[in-house]
Amino acid sequence: MFSAENIVVRLDRRDILRGVDMQAQAGHVTAIVGHNGSGKTTLLRALTQDIGYSGRVLLDGRDVTEMKGWELASRRAVLPQASRVAFPFTVLEVVRLGLLTGAAGADDSLPSKALARVGLAGFEGRFYQELSGGEQQRVQLARVLCQVWEPVTGGAPRWLLLDEPVSSLDIGHQLQVMEIATAHARAGGGVIAVMHDLNLTAMFADHVVLLADGRCIASGPPSLVFTDETLSTAYGCSLRVNTTPGDRATFLLPHTAHRVA
Repeated sequence: MFSAENIVVRLDRRDILRGVDMQAQAGHVTAIVGHNGSGKTTLLRALTQDIGYSGRVLLDGRDVTEMKGWELASRRAVLPQASRVAFPFTVLEVVRLGLLTGAAGADDSLPSKALARVGLAGFEGRFYQELSGGEQQRVQLARVLCQVWEPVTGGAPRWLLLDEPVSSLDIGHQLQVMEIATAHARAGGGVIAVMHDLNLTAMFADHVVLLADGRCIASGPPSLVFTDETLSTAYGCSLRVNTTPGDRATFLLPHTAHRVA
């Protein structure tokens, strides 16, 4: 289990997180959702020790501040919202960075396997800067997959912590990435993902943590969290669940979509 207890983050004299509790179970996809500025990324950064906080973050009952860096690197991999590469690295060189910090660094075949999994087979020799934004995002996903390639090692689950993993992707690749995350969880690993798309969240998440103004206002399965009243309160606008637009506008229902093999 990955859990947070009474997490408080204060920046520039302003409370960003105000006593947030959350739990994420191995075997599940846990989604963190909420309006812009609700504290989603800040919570993920607290879970990964990228930002100072008060409270406790626990990984399988151990306070992460008491764990060695190499222990954390072997147990969880982090995909930030944006990743900058300043030097002209090839795709293979970027993906191999996951091997340097992971527990499977000796397996030179993993980068190509990870690239194939994200739909970028044959991209190894291309320069990272020459790729589209969506391709770069999938290269970064391949990098973190290398770090925790086996969802379970030594009986312990390994975690993917993903900050908006589908933000730059078309709908087909959004589905692909969420299927990869789900497969990792179903194989015994754990996934915590910051999400904006509520439809994708409803499709793939097992557990949802809904934030508003730095507080957790609801958590549980999507069917219980995603209600008219709760979502309208969280997002500050009138929302209705599972209804079609009244003005006959063209729309898509992503929950009916699936990737064609």
